[in-house]
Amino acid sequence: MMRHIDFKNSTSFEPLTEEHLEEAEEFFDEFMDSVRFPPALIEQLKRNNGGEPVQRHFKTQTNEYPIRLFYNLSDNETIIAHESNGIFDKWHFLKNRFNNPLLVPIADTTIGDIIMLDYNGTPRDNPRVALWFHECDEKGEFSYPMEHIADNMEAFLELLTEDFTRS
Repeated sequence: MMRHIDFKNSTSFEPLTEEHLEEAEEFFDEFMDSVRFPPALIEQLKRNNGGEPVQRHFKTQTNEYPIRLFYNLSDNETIIAHESNGIFDKWHFLKNRFNNPLLVPIADTTIGDIIMLDYNGTPRDNPRVALWFHECDEKGEFSYPMEHIADNMEAFLELLTEDFTRS
């Protein structure tokens, strides 16, 4: 049974439709070597098409992070703070900064780092989940490092807690 994530009221976008999923597949076919969203993400998007999760905290090997927002698949231009929160709008905005062409942004943290699906070397519908750091490295270079979070989307959802007190 997949972990169910709750979302704060009035933070999700229009309900996900089959048309949204077909458009995502067309995008993946054109730009991403025909990868697909993992089933766990599709199920989450069907329940809540983006938004602010209640279970929003996760730990990595090096730190703890709160999620600000899961991105959405929406036809409507969803602008918050002058910024679109659509998955593919984020991809177009960030793609030239990625070290890996097979990354798809799905959420961000409160400090602006991006939670990514990392399809590099994985099955086309079962990517790893990684944290992409938007700042430059300690040398002042723009290397945009990534940190592994989970082996797949289901494992990532299992990591999410309402606070940092649970392990």
